[in-house]
Amino acid sequence: MSSLPRLSVALVGCGRIAQVHQQYLAEVPEAELVAVCDGDPTARTAMSGRAAVPAYSTLEEMLRCATPQVVHILTPPPTHAALAMTALAAGAHVLIEKPMALSAADADALVAAARRHGRHVTADHNRWFDPVMRRARALLDGGGIGELTGVEIFQGAAGEGDAATLGWKSTLPGGPMHDVAPHPAYFLRHFLGTLDAVEVMSTRNAAGHVTEARVIAQGASGWGTITLSMRTRPASNWVRLFGTTATAEINLNHMNLVVYREHQVSKLVGKVLPNLDVAWQLVRDTALNGVDFLRGRQRFYPGIGAHLREFYRCLALGLPPPVSAEEARDVVALCEQILIEPPAAEPVRAVGT
Repeated sequence: MSSLPRLSVALVGCGRIAQVHQQYLAEVPEAELVAVCDGDPTARTAMSGRAAVPAYSTLEEMLRCATPQVVHILTPPPTHAALAMTALAAGAHVLIEKPMALSAADADALVAAARRHGRHVTADHNRWFDPVMRRARALLDGGGIGELTGVEIFQGAAGEGDAATLGWKSTLPGGPMHDVAPHPAYFLRHFLGTLDAVEVMSTRNAAGHVTEARVIAQGASGWGTITLSMRTRPASNWVRLFGTTATAEINLNHMNLVVYREHQVSKLVGKVLPNLDVAWQLVRDTALNGVDFLRGRQRFYPGIGAHLREFYRCLALGLPPPVSAEEARDVVALCEQILIEPPAAEPVRAVGT
């Protein structure tokens, strides 16, 4: 049992992702869920019953009656900035499901409001905390691949659909790709630090939404690339970390980590040994993941659970959150540059023209 103080928490939005937050919060000793809020009476009643806490129809009512110390914004992205601003003004720390906002201007306003009110605002960069990514980060920090020389990220996405199928995703300024683009964007920002230069080439559909994009960026820690694709199958999701002594490949769909090393052997043996090494690593991770599944340890969105544990421990200790407001803001700006702003060096080509 933690000896740290408990913080009262409220959830805004009672959809699918809110259920994930509610389940993981129940395992965080420094957090106590005290209220939920949603404009949909069916959703908020169901969540209220599941969590055994009061439900409110508006954020203002919940802030006034429950006075939570921390508010999770779990609503569709177009509502993030305004709701977070209201919660900050009420004196609450705010954790927002990615992305923090949909424009750099709104993100800047949130960062400024958090400073003005003496509170923290952060975003849930959940895959940064996935178990396999934490293994890769520990490998890098421990010198397991030498000095980082580059990062390569691929993010696939489901094909386009109609508004009824896509729901709120169809309302995003960057189209459906705006829902998944924050993930590779925050990987690039976290690994490379502040980005000094970014170049974008993209293909857009008739609606002006990006369907394919190639991004190259230079940061404080080196170079990196992002590939976004709605056409490539399977819709893969991986990150490669290039180092001076080895290369690490993280498959976030399959939750495995493969390290490619130099083997000081003859050329003939070198044709076989690296393949055996990779095969062994894949078999090992598959077996471990299978055991975790059978034991009930494999859960949906494990990075959310890990992030919430770290986030609340930091708050209870008076430390900054693990994802800074500035990092979350930079991710919003990068997504805006990729998905909203036409590339400066290359004219946008619409599909079919």
